[in-house]
Amino acid sequence: MDKWLIETVNSGPEWAELDALLRVYAAQDLDHPHLSTIWNDLEDLSARYGQPQRLALLIREAPHSKAIACGAFARTRVPGLCEIKRIYVTPAHRHRGHATRMIQALLEQAAQAGYTQAALSTWRSNTSSLALYANLGFAPVPPFKEHPNPDLLYLGLALPSP
Repeated sequence: MDKWLIETVNSGPEWAELDALLRVYAAQDLDHPHLSTIWNDLEDLSARYGQPQRLALLIREAPHSKAIACGAFARTRVPGLCEIKRIYVTPAHRHRGHATRMIQALLEQAAQAGYTQAALSTWRSNTSSLALYANLGFAPVPPFKEHPNPDLLYLGLALPSP
């Protein structure tokens, strides 16, 4: 049985781990990296994803082990709506439920932070993620941000009251 630990990113070393994971994600797995806002995020991750109305999480297999997955949420221009972002699991740790765990943890934390809705965006071609999001209850929603590519899909769901 896999053991794992979800931690909130708070310290300098944790922000550095998030930065390292996101740079690998951007270099190897990100569709259309030239259109992504990840580059702006990487300039100051704590400003983009620091608490209280934003949050970043890491998954570890054990305390003090290297982070194997990450995710975050951030405010949007829509009142009560946060955006789930930067879900990434290292290739060696995929297909073990970490993305599901990460999204569920982010949704729980977003509800506790006072958000009433969560949304995310992904490419039409990202069929494995689309299946995961549908399984978690995400459904199509109107665009909540501007993006130059019409192939970006917007999905969302209502959050329970904390």
